[in-house]
Amino acid sequence: MNVWDAVVSFFIGALSGMGIGGGTLLVIFFTLVRDVPQLATQGTNLLFFLFSAGAALPVHLRRRKLPLRQIALAAAAAVPASFLGWFLTGILPAGTVRTLLAVLLLLSGGGTLCRGALSLLQKKRKKQKNK
Repeated sequence: MNVWDAVVSFFIGALSGMGIGGGTLLVIFFTLVRDVPQLATQGTNLLFFLFSAGAALPVHLRRRKLPLRQIALAAAAAVPASFLGWFLTGILPAGTVRTLLAVLLLLSGGGTLCRGALSLLQKKRKKQKNK
């Protein structure tokens, strides 16, 4: 790791801590700028997520803003899905894995944009009703 990698990782970590998709930024940086293979990038991204989530966990526990039922359901779905993904990356060509990840990120980003737009519309309607 050079100084450039450390600086970029610091800023991506800071953005991730603010709720911006730091993992996505890390994947883009590794694949497009550093030319790291896709599977190595995804593995590094998972480690990055584990450490950033682990660092945020005590804060959320202290503020008691964790919906434990939803966390349990997400974990119950994520564990088998992770193993399935790991298995598929071993048998699919790297280009296919890259394309699937890109589609997943686009769908995720589109869903986030739609939810944000819907939330803004609901706030606007609520504000107009209160006038």
